[in-house]
Amino acid sequence: MADKDYSHRSAVEKLGVKPDQRVEVSGDVGPGLRGDVKEALGRGLVRAGTLDGAVVMVESLDEAKEALVKYRARLRDSGYLWLITRKRGHESYLNQVALVPHAKRVGLIDNKTCSIDAERSGIRFVVPRALRSTNGKVA
Repeated sequence: MADKDYSHRSAVEKLGVKPDQRVEVSGDVGPGLRGDVKEALGRGLVRAGTLDGAVVMVESLDEAKEALVKYRARLRDSGYLWLITRKRGHESYLNQVALVPHAKRVGLIDNKTCSIDAERSGIRFVVPRALRSTNGKVA
């Protein structure tokens, strides 16, 4: 199977941000991404309450563990958590594979990765379908 080319897609398109979602962005996610997310949403970012999505820069495994716990508690069952990390070669590089076991402990699974820019990439975590409630409320 040939590899698909996603280079024409913007970072916001890769992240799957949709209009009117409740999304929080935290940390140094790169130049312009915060504004691009707001533009895609057609509204401002949120800082409290239930979330449809979160885009969070993490610089260490400890930060990632804290973010997984913090955002899982606020995430709708149908929501997503993107953890953004530095790419290989950067002094703060964090292997995204190391995040997966910690996500599973809080009831999240990884299901997508993408490049954000030349220095950052992301890994998306979601609630497994088998663990989602039927009414869409936070578990």
